[in-house]
Amino acid sequence: PRTLMNYLQLVQRLKRKCRVSGAMPVTLQNTQNEEVNRLSDWINEAWMAIQRQRTDWRWMRTSMSFTTVEGQASYTLAQIGITDFGNWATDTFRNYATSAGIQSEIFMDYLAYDVWRNSYQFGALRNSKSRPIQFTYDPVFSVGLGPVPVEGYTVIGDYYRVATELSADADTPAMPSQFHMAIVYRAMMFYGVSEASPEVYQEGKDEFQKLLGDISKQQLSHFEFGPALV
Repeated sequence: PRTLMNYLQLVQRLKRKCRVSGAMPVTLQNTQNEEVNRLSDWINEAWMAIQRQRTDWRWMRTSMSFTTVEGQASYTLAQIGITDFGNWATDTFRNYATSAGIQSEIFMDYLAYDVWRNSYQFGALRNSKSRPIQFTYDPVFSVGLGPVPVEGYTVIGDYYRVATELSADADTPAMPSQFHMAIVYRAMMFYGVSEASPEVYQEGKDEFQKLLGDISKQQLSHFEFGPALV
């Protein structure tokens, strides 16, 4: 069975699952059909709800890198070049001296913002330059380095993207395609509440919960326990 679905196909599948009468939509753009608009809204709300359910879905994780400037301790998201930021993965940061290359790469430890500020942004420490070995992020998610960089270093790390809506007919959800029906099932719950249709709501809820378990197993990090020490 087909699992990969774009925005239009998701709405079409929702219409079929909810047994909504009328012709199948061929586009979602500038339609005057209010029923189609409601179905497309529910698909979008379902997709947003799934993305927001966790801040660490693997499909939302990506990498970034930026080069430091001598004497500059903090770097905004715009300076780093990130436009889809959601959350930092704080255990992924490292850096290498840009002039020396990747053979000089080291890992960086995360510090809470107040600890970083009191450790590296106080008195003469503001001008104490060396290789950054620790980092933080401030209340607006700018990256702060400590100590202040003495030269150009390439900083590498991962972050999770912000939840994004579907817009064009061909927009495809970023989650693995075998889980796309979860969006339809979640949207059926919205439909069931709006239309006072308990059977549609219950089918959507039951099937969504099954798929959500599968999504969580594949798309979340899991802790592994080592053998007993004694």
